[in-house]
Order: sequence, then C-alpha cells, then structure tokens
Amino acid sequence: MRRSSGYIAFAALAPVVLSVAGCGGEPAVRGLDSPDVTIAPAVDAVYSVGVLDGEQWEMFGRIGSVAFDADGTLFILDSDAGHVVVIDPEGEFVRTISNKGEGPGELRFPSSLIVFRDGRIGVRDFGNQGIAIFNREGQFLENVKIDPDGSSPSGRLHAMPDHSLVAASSRMSFSEDGTLDREEGRPISRFGLDGTSTLFHEAWAGPPRPETRTDEAEAGNVRIQVQAGEAFPLPLRVDVLRDGRVAIVDSVGYRVKLVDETGAVVSTLERPVPAVAVTPAIEAAERERRLAALESGGDGGGDGIMTMTMSITGTVGAGRGGNPLDSEAMQTAMRKMREDQIGDLRFPEEIPVITNMAVDWSDRIWVQRSALPGETGPIDLLDADGRYFGTLAPDGLRIPRAFGPGGLLAYIDRDDLDIQRVRVVRLAGDQLLESGDTP
Repeated sequence: MRRSSGYIAFAALAPVVLSVAGCGGEPAVRGLDSPDVTIAPAVDAVYSVGVLDGEQWEMFGRIGSVAFDADGTLFILDSDAGHVVVIDPEGEFVRTISNKGEGPGELRFPSSLIVFRDGRIGVRDFGNQGIAIFNREGQFLENVKIDPDGSSPSGRLHAMPDHSLVAASSRMSFSEDGTLDREEGRPISRFGLDGTSTLFHEAWAGPPRPETRTDEAEAGNVRIQVQAGEAFPLPLRVDVLRDGRVAIVDSVGYRVKLVDETGAVVSTLERPVPAVAVTPAIEAAERERRLAALESGGDGGGDGIMTMTMSITGTVGAGRGGNPLDSEAMQTAMRKMREDQIGDLRFPEEIPVITNMAVDWSDRIWVQRSALPGETGPIDLLDADGRYFGTLAPDGLRIPRAFGPGGLLAYIDRDDLDIQRVRVVRLAGDQLLESGDTP
C-alpha cells in the first residue's frame, strides 16, 4: 500500500449559469449553450492498493468493482478471490468479506458491488443468480434472487434512497432448442430486495435497426450466446442523484434525461454538439482498433453494453469454484466468435454524441463525449439545475470507477507487469465546485 501527495494544474472552476427553458406541463429543457470552457481541477493522491508480492488480500486476481460508503471506506471486489477487501479512509486494511464457495454467504462468480445508503453491501453473483447482502462488518444477511424468467440487469446496479436498485435490463427467454430470444425495447428496471422487478423507465429505442443476430461460442457443455456486434452502439447509461432522481443517457444527440422516482421525465439537459457521420474510413478504423484490442488480450469489443447469456449443462466447475469461461477451449471459441463479429460489424449512420455518464456524490453529472476510433473524448461537468462547470480535456481527469464523499475518486490501473492497483485521489476543488464560488 502506498501513500503520496501531489497535484495537477489548477484552473478557475466558476460555473457558467445557463438559461432554463420550459413551458406548461412539459419537462423543462435546460439549454447548455456555452462554448467549451476547459478546466483542469487539482487532485491530491491519497493512497494506492495492490502489489505483486505481499499479503494475500492485496495481491488482486481480477478487480471486478470498487465502491465507497458515506465515510470514505473503500470496498474492492476481487472476483477471482471471491471476496471484498475493505480499506478505511486512511488507506489501511480492515478486513475481507466472504470467500469463494457455494455455501451461504459465499460467492461463486461475483461481478459487481453495490453500497446501500444504510451501510449494507451488496455483491451481484452470477453463480447464485442474485445479490448477496452483507452488513458493513462483513456478516452475511441474505441472498436476494433475481428472477431468471423476468428482467435481468444488463448494466451496473445503482441504489435508490429506498434501497431498491435500478439498472438497464434485458428481457430474455429461451426457445425449446435453446436459442436466445431477446424481447424488443430497452427497459430500465427497478429491482426490489424482496426479489421483485418492475419496469422503471422505457429508454428510447433508437432508429430502426436490422434484425438482431445472435452469435455463439460453445465448448463442452458450456454455451455462450452474444448479441451480434454493433459499432458505436446507442448508449444506455443510468445513475442516481441524492434526491432519488435518475439521470439517463439514451440518445444519439447530446441529451441527459432526468426522471423522478416514478420513472417520469421531469427535465432534460442538452448541448448543441452535433453527432459525427460514419464514413467508410471510420468503419475501417474501428475494425482495425477492435482487432488490435483483441490481439493485445482484450475482448475486441466497444464501449456499449454487451448482452451475453451463458448456459451450462452438467456440473462444470461445481465443487472447485472454477469459472467455466476460463477454460482454454471456451477462450478459443470466444476468440473465434469475436473475430467473426469484428468482420461483420454493423455500423449506424452517426456516432452517438455521448459515450459515458456518471453522477458523483455532489450530484455533478460527468458526461463523456464520443471521439473518433482510437481517440478519447472530453468530459463535461454539469448539474441537474443547468449549471455548466466546464470541460475536462481528453488527456485530463477521467470518469473514475467509483466516486466517494468529499471528492474521492477511485481508479483501477495496471502496470507493465499487468498488476492491478486501486488508486485513490481527492478532487481538491470539490467544495469550490459544490458552492459555485470563484477562486
């Protein structure tokens, strides 16, 4: 574990207050018409966690997710180890929660973390088809099942003030021959801790698309079905504000919808940033980028949500805690499927303006704009009231893997030896950004 201090260049962070428009009972559209104002907020390094050789807890296998609680405690999910590492606000190790296994409170194929506002910790576990709930001391409380015949989360789960969860979801079923049948639409669902799920908001379906094709990779008694490759997919990003409103990005243009706790749109945030038309040169560059990513050990995918369904017959990995996706035969089959998908990519007419969006603990909305293949887009900082704080340059601060209180940001890095580390920094101008005062 390492602690250090430092900063990057500081710039004025006074927000630009923009016009608010609305009429009658229609949702108010807040026009963010200001030209880009580049900012470079200072950050102080707080600590980093992760080593090549050290204590067992700090030699990470595969970091699946990180999250902070209200006092700045950091939770790190090591999906390979099947446990959650707890680090206090000073960067000191506290404990691990759970372990790999099939007993009560144990994790089989954990993928992501949720920290509830009352301090409980949830771990989504594909192996148990649900969410394992623990108290902050690590005691197992219950396993909440996700109904496999209903809506299933296809994106990150976000906790609401009432402790329910919202996420982009998919409605899928299987035909008698095992073929994946995915229903039309782009639902955002609300999942209760009683195991129920309801439609929260139906995202914009987008322009008409060709019939969806499903590709498969099969090895032994494990079969993976993945929706056919699509370049520059229509985004579907979801995050929650402190008052329970939900920010949603689901459009080709620059548009952030704000919906209330019932799922009804109450306002939108828009900027006049045009979408880029897809040309043959852009298509060739995107295929080349994906093939290079595949060659370097990545999955060759894009930045959108991938719908993947795994079916297992028999007892692959049972009693051993092994992940059936890690077998050599399955890895080979999946690579071949990826190569075929890249060669047969479908392209839209335009690249959606927004590629990512997240909300920090001060209710600032971080909106990452798209860029040409191989490039990185800038990030706008704004809030739900239509204030524009400025734009982070493509080589500046990025959206972290987790936001925390008091301007904490957690990033997952890899070094030259492929060692994963969690790097925690603090946004030095956080209070300034919150108040909107000038330096």
